Amino acid sequence: MATQSKEQAPTTDATEPPVSMVARIALIMRVFDEPGARFRLDEVAVRTGLPRSTVHRILDQLLVTGWIQRRPDGYALSAGASAARHSLAEHPELRSVAAPVLNRLHLDTGLIVHLGVLVGADVLVLDRIAGRSPTGLPTRVGGRAPAHATALGKAMLAQMQAEEVDALYSTGISKRTPRTIADLPTLHQELGRVRARRGLAFEKDEFVLGASSLGAAVHDGDGLFGAISIGGMLPLDKLEPLGPLLLRAAAYITQRLAGPTVPTETVRPATDGILGRMLQTLPADGWV
Repeated sequence: MATQSKEQAPTTDATEPPVSMVARIALIMRVFDEPGARFRLDEVAVRTGLPRSTVHRILDQLLVTGWIQRRPDGYALSAGASAARHSLAEHPELRSVAAPVLNRLHLDTGLIVHLGVLVGADVLVLDRIAGRSPTGLPTRVGGRAPAHATALGKAMLAQMQAEEVDALYSTGISKRTPRTIADLPTLHQELGRVRARRGLAFEKDEFVLGASSLGAAVHDGDGLFGAISIGGMLPLDKLEPLGPLLLRAAAYITQRLAGPTVPTETVRPATDGILGRMLQTLPADGWV
């Protein structure tokens, strides 16, 4: 009888706590609550009190699903998981730092300006300043849009590893319009082009027919990143000359998030340089 009982016993570690798999996953995910947290396998096991073999098995599963990534210095939350975690708090620091830059971009261009973060395969809109175009984009603060169909989303997806992108779209890619990217190989090609443009993302007729936008990613150095964009109901070739302006604005936000606070009155993040001076001499919609 003892032999039969032993054969029927589940193959688990002798020291493994009698908790469900969901509880073990939650226990491991809580280890990474601090922004930028990175731990090696043994460290995760010590912090959770779970057997090393159990932790290894669960981390492997989380790697496949895209919630965890393996780096040279240990495991960390993936970019998508990090953004999803922080989105519940509405990113007060990111919104505060970005606000004056978004306002300046809007004043200088008259276009619709967005700030967003990645939540799964969607963009969560944190801030929006509407342009003067009579027909605007169907977005709102707190709303979501498919990442692969927007410049905001492409800018953030381009910051991720290919395996993470694959995990986000493991169930397929939906089309928003006839121009929307609808397969992974094409999406990866597009993200490669974004990287080749130093992080500048383009979108034309993919989210709304007749609309175009430019996007660029921002990050805080601790694993959380977002993106800003400018766009509206106009051709993409009208937007392309503003690419350097948007990249400079994104770089400024990233610098502010990573460094000490600089009084906004003493800086001109979006409009110094030749292009900025040119824009200041025109009406807000005069260049269109």
